[in-house]
Amino acid sequence: MYKNFFEIRQAAKNISDARVAVPMGHDPASLKALITAVEEDLASVVVFGPLAGVNNTLSSLGMNLPSGIEVVDTDDPEKAATDAVRMVRSGGASILMKGMLKTSIFQKAMLERDTGLRTGRVLSHVAVVSAPNMGRLIIITDGGMNIRPEADEFVQIALNASDVIMKLGAEKPLVALLAAIETENPKMPETIHFSGIAGRGIPGLEILGPVAVDGALDPESAAVKNITGPVAGKANILVTPDIASGNILAKGLMYMAGAEIGGLIMGAAAPVVMLSRSDKPLTKLNSLALGVVVSGECNV
Repeated sequence: MYKNFFEIRQAAKNISDARVAVPMGHDPASLKALITAVEEDLASVVVFGPLAGVNNTLSSLGMNLPSGIEVVDTDDPEKAATDAVRMVRSGGASILMKGMLKTSIFQKAMLERDTGLRTGRVLSHVAVVSAPNMGRLIIITDGGMNIRPEADEFVQIALNASDVIMKLGAEKPLVALLAAIETENPKMPETIHFSGIAGRGIPGLEILGPVAVDGALDPESAAVKNITGPVAGKANILVTPDIASGNILAKGLMYMAGAEIGGLIMGAAAPVVMLSRSDKPLTKLNSLALGVVVSGECNV
């Protein structure tokens, strides 16, 4: 299994024909990431956005546009989003990535029933985290799409994450359903949901829950708490109770612990990179490389 994002980016180089469609990808952070992606031979890029805006950004950065980036000139964010989604839907690109446009416009194009990327599955955000002291990649989900999932949605959220962890080389998805405690408590509805899911199981996945973070990630803590099984202390997927806890956990690790993160929306017809406007170029690059690895087949 890949251990960090450097290894993920190296793997992305061995995947042929990866192409990224980016509506309004003319902001500095997006262009920096896209230029690096092309220079590192991770993917080719089509930016749907204002050519003048691209040129202004390039001038401010002191950079040139490499031949692997095509610009389709448009000043209309809605048209840019629609055209980018259409390219992915038709197979002209393998990954959709959000640039500098409103999330509502981006999601409307992505979720359009007849022309978007719906598949009938629950869409969920999968954050892959490389934390300095872990020595392995961990997925946190869902801190970006589903506000307060129901039991059946949690199952699909776990399955979406399992698709990613298996593409990253895991032997098996080891899923921890996170809560503050390991016992059912009616005042903590997630403990009831997670106990039921763990009891029923999900085919193909190892499930533990409810379980606190220490029991999920640290073998010594799991042993002290008498938590046993294949997931105890070894989880590679952390399912959080709601969007707030998932978002806080992932961003806390990034800003307070120096973790590197890459994120995708899974459950659509293709991987979707949908990041915060404040995300740095490295986070965008990591996410793009992650999308390439998840969407493609390695040549070697």
